[in-house]
Amino acid sequence: MKTLLVNPYTDTDRTAGAFKSFLEAMPPISIAYVAAALEQAGIPVACYDDFIHGGSLTEFEAYVRQEKPDIIGFSSVTPTAPGVTKLSQFCRERFPEITLIQGGVHATVFSERILTSGETDVIIYNEGEITTVKLVEALANGKDLSTVKGISYLQDGKALKTEPQPVVEDLDTIPFPAWHLLEWERYRLFNFARVASPATLVLGSRGCPYRCNFCSLTVMGHIRRKRSITNLVDECEYMWDRYGFKQMAYVDPIFPISRKEAVAFRDEVCKRGLQKHQVWTTETRVDLMCRETVEAMYESGCRRVMFGFETGDQETLNAIHKDFDLQQAYEAVRLCKKTGMEVIGFFIIGSPGETERSINMTIDFSCDLGIEFAKYTCYVPYPGTEVYYDFLKDGTLKEPELYDFGRYTSYPTPDNPAIYITPALTQERLQALQKKAFRKFYLRPSMVYRHLFEIRALNANDMINGIRLVLSPATG
Repeated sequence: MKTLLVNPYTDTDRTAGAFKSFLEAMPPISIAYVAAALEQAGIPVACYDDFIHGGSLTEFEAYVRQEKPDIIGFSSVTPTAPGVTKLSQFCRERFPEITLIQGGVHATVFSERILTSGETDVIIYNEGEITTVKLVEALANGKDLSTVKGISYLQDGKALKTEPQPVVEDLDTIPFPAWHLLEWERYRLFNFARVASPATLVLGSRGCPYRCNFCSLTVMGHIRRKRSITNLVDECEYMWDRYGFKQMAYVDPIFPISRKEAVAFRDEVCKRGLQKHQVWTTETRVDLMCRETVEAMYESGCRRVMFGFETGDQETLNAIHKDFDLQQAYEAVRLCKKTGMEVIGFFIIGSPGETERSINMTIDFSCDLGIEFAKYTCYVPYPGTEVYYDFLKDGTLKEPELYDFGRYTSYPTPDNPAIYITPALTQERLQALQKKAFRKFYLRPSMVYRHLFEIRALNANDMINGIRLVLSPATG
């Protein structure tokens, strides 16, 4: 029974507006992992990236007819939900005999509504590798779906949910992502994260012990499960040997999480000499940085690190449960700069309770840190987060329409306003402050010079587009 896994198209015109020119087709690591698990189990599998093909139904239909799958599986997170719906409805019309499945945070949160709407046949919740294999085997053998753990399905018009599939405790047992089934040469990291090309994503752990209330990654739990250092470096080495990947970009919520982990990773990488061929980037927390950790990261090839600074207002930082103080942010940047690593800062505009004053504090803070890159996103209470359910309960949000999740965007526009506005602001002012943040950070003469002649992650065309964007009016 052949399975086709699909990475759906995201309508960047709507979800990113003028910022879409800075987006790239990113490697879809979730379906690459599931594809590898199916392949390991001996199940025929193919992959299709609808984003790369611009959401073309003609190209999608041609690929389905070419591969002749019995099952089509879609990866569904909130930004891709409209694309999943579009493709699912198309499949119902053109390929009614094919079984449709969905996996991902969004599909999990809205499983009952998606199933009863007829959009899909089965939803996989939480981790997908083992469950997808068991589901495909059950469908192939005509077994009752109630025997498959970790799914929701429709029976007699009612959505049923089976008991959870236990999480994978030993992550070393999961095969490396099946990039050979995707057009891996066509993927690029975002400019701010790209240090060398070609590059791909890597996942060293699952779960996060921290409890930021705006994060939807809690679906993986609060107990961090990590791969062995040997297995992790095996993958990095394999990606260099097979594909020639010169950069590995970690998509863990936090890596490394400790000095011990950073040193062990450094020792294994350097023992193999991999740092001579491959660099890496990662996201971690400012309160986990110490001199030994930063030095070990740099020595093993880390050249750019991402921190979720979020805000320059300590009161707002506490409210979103980030659990560090601003002085730790300055110290983490100082350590990275001293060692030679560049820093990317993530900031949120318009968190609950924020005012224009606190947002301006964030803008000033981001400029004062001395970092190389800053990304400013508008606050979004994504489905599946703690704050999303709080907002539903207190009436701040209404239950969203099943087929309209385009407003859950970090880059609102006049035509597609933000789903949430903190009471002290208006839609127009929120968007204006987001542009102000980018403008103030990147249009400093010293920063323009550095990006054009030293860092060179942004070329002249990027800079011109960026200048036009941040200088354009916020309305219109």
